[in-house]
Amino acid sequence: MLGFLTIIAIYSLILVGGIVRATGAGMGCPDWPQCFGQWIPPTAESQLPADYQTIYADRGYSDTTFNVRKTWTEYLNRLLGVFTGIMILATLIASIPFRKIDPPVFYLSLAGFLLVGFQGWLGSRVVASNLSPGLITIHMLVAQLIVAILIAGIARSQRDLLASEPLHRLPRWFGQLLVVVMAISLVQMVVGTQVREAVDMIAQQSDYENRHLWIENLPVIFDFHQYSAIPLLLLNALLLFFLFRDVAQSSITGKACVALVVVLTGTTVMGMSMQRLNLPIFAQPLHLWLSSLIFGLQFFLYIVWRYSRGDSTAENVDDSQAPGHRHGYSSGR
Repeated sequence: MLGFLTIIAIYSLILVGGIVRATGAGMGCPDWPQCFGQWIPPTAESQLPADYQTIYADRGYSDTTFNVRKTWTEYLNRLLGVFTGIMILATLIASIPFRKIDPPVFYLSLAGFLLVGFQGWLGSRVVASNLSPGLITIHMLVAQLIVAILIAGIARSQRDLLASEPLHRLPRWFGQLLVVVMAISLVQMVVGTQVREAVDMIAQQSDYENRHLWIENLPVIFDFHQYSAIPLLLLNALLLFFLFRDVAQSSITGKACVALVVVLTGTTVMGMSMQRLNLPIFAQPLHLWLSSLIFGLQFFLYIVWRYSRGDSTAENVDDSQAPGHRHGYSSGR
């Protein structure tokens, strides 16, 4: 349960991070880790030095203007980031008993924890670079890597349960197809961040007005992102066809498949709304968040497929000795 809650915290952070970017609140706190030189940011411009704009201009932030909504949006994003780090630390601590019984569980948790520290440092570089587009893309990819590592660790702690899923009846090429679909999903997310960067640039140039004209000014990468989603959706539909054919909806795999259907539908609706409703502010963070969920569910299904086929060293571990047998990180925690 602890590991599952940690995954929820990470995905919540991804969603809030998307909201921060969509609302233009990324520089609501121009310094890091403090915010306007304070651990608890101000609620009014009068609480800042009269020459605060000159101070931050000297630091390389020439257009710093206090906006209480943007400042507190970014600050709450940072608080959620700290909470998520604490959750990942708790998950690491809970994995310590596995260190001698099934070391990969512990080392995957440790890798996730270390990557969160790197992600925090990378976040500080994003702020210091005044929201460099390239760093933002790397920041997003590292978030997907953290999720994948933690899913792998949690799934391994539940390997005996997942191995009983009936996915072994699927052909071997199914796993290869799933890997290809995951790779395409990641590429689609990267392309989506490039579109997002173009939207941000156009928004700034238009002073966040005339939103209905933004799509017309987007580069050709927007069309690529839009139309490449169609074959990706069809590939996911093919995967789901084989999965629903061989598994019950009440099983773990079946529930993951239902979730994937819901998330695929949601991201498609959000993508269409951006086209039809002129990039509404709510659609952008939700579209990215749902895309992240798609990748996470695909990765989980791939792990289940491997365990069900016995394509893992997990069967070499004496399950009767493993702490929290069939309960993973939830035993006594």
